[in-house]
Amino acid sequence: MPDPPFRVIVIGAGPTGLYVGRALYEAKIDFIILEKAPPTFRERGNHLLIWPHTARLLHQIGLYDEAKRRSYKLASKRDMLSDGRTLNDYPIWQTLEDSHGYPMMPLQRCELLEILYEGLPNRKEVIKTGAKVTKIEAIDDGVQVHLEDGTVETGSVVIGADGIHGITRTYVKEMALKQNLSPPDNAPAEILTTSHFYSIYAEGPNKFGIESGVFFETRKTGMAIQLGTNTDMLRLIMYKKLPQPLTEQVQYTRQQMEEFAEEFFDMGAAPGVKLGDIWPDVYKDSARLVNQEEGFAGLWHTDRVVLTGDAAVTSSSVNGLGVNCGLHSTALLASELQKVYASSDGNPSAASLEAAFARYQRFRAKELRRIYDYGYMSMRQMTWDSWTDWFIDRFVKPWMPMNKFVNAYAVPMVRNGQILTYVPFKGFEGPVRWRWYPDACADHKS
Repeated sequence: MPDPPFRVIVIGAGPTGLYVGRALYEAKIDFIILEKAPPTFRERGNHLLIWPHTARLLHQIGLYDEAKRRSYKLASKRDMLSDGRTLNDYPIWQTLEDSHGYPMMPLQRCELLEILYEGLPNRKEVIKTGAKVTKIEAIDDGVQVHLEDGTVETGSVVIGADGIHGITRTYVKEMALKQNLSPPDNAPAEILTTSHFYSIYAEGPNKFGIESGVFFETRKTGMAIQLGTNTDMLRLIMYKKLPQPLTEQVQYTRQQMEEFAEEFFDMGAAPGVKLGDIWPDVYKDSARLVNQEEGFAGLWHTDRVVLTGDAAVTSSSVNGLGVNCGLHSTALLASELQKVYASSDGNPSAASLEAAFARYQRFRAKELRRIYDYGYMSMRQMTWDSWTDWFIDRFVKPWMPMNKFVNAYAVPMVRNGQILTYVPFKGFEGPVRWRWYPDACADHKS
């Protein structure tokens, strides 16, 4: 009896899941995407920063122009004290654009979802909504995914893009215990998913004419505000430390959100504008109060099930890197999968798949741990979580040459951004050369 055709089941149709779909489409690999909810790009959701290396990923699959059209110019970051005084002002975003050729692009999550959804040519055939997964089951030479409606999807591989609380991560963790599976050698240790902070994400009209192109960040002990605007709209995030760390998910009410926001009313959000001035006009129906979860999975895969995006690593939104990290992890995973698929005439063995997944985790986990640790530190410094954090943020950083920080941390991180190795592409270049290029451009690698 012939082997069944190779097929990938993707669980989750968030930004990472939709990007997985486009990557598999480019690799000519059969796939289906299962999403428990209706199409999610209609929801407003979080505010995102598309960093330059992620703009390059979108450029490779033909979606950069649309993302740029929906975005606006972001050039500098201004750190402020709660009374409105400027602590620091530096053109980090413009520096990165000058270095790499791509801009920083603020987007709403719903906008990125819609761009990725519309950019998937076979979306109507491969995205199945209202498909809540109840069970993942290994079978001979494959895997089965059971849905709440009683149907079963059978495939060769499952890619879990369903978040840190998703069923795929639970399955991998259970299999690790049952089969005594271990992470790759020298993989970073697991960090239990915990929330130490919570935040409001909100948007509204820019009635006060707040300067566009500047990312404002205000701080005081235990609290912070981030705000960006274009000519018409403002988007803001308010951060506050939780009374105690939480390991479970929490749904907050509208009243709790209002009480949370009131504590920020006297804080400056932009020069001459306090949070209390802005809040009455914020779109309350789309605003939401959520926990800032931080966690790092110890094992990312079995032989046929693999995690990507927040299912593997989730960090706070303080640096705007979460969705960026998820898409770059997926680009590396898709490249490894395409390689074993192409080299086996479309029928890779379980051993070759597991080896590819191990390579993916071994390489990517080290990169992500550095980014995770920096985000963890940044959140605590921005909210003055300790005396040391206050001193560094209040007195050390303002005296540091910011170009040295950008060149030491941000530029190397952007330069090391992943790419789909099997999709020919020539994008923008700056004076800082990219580390990775498609295989068709291998002569450019450095």
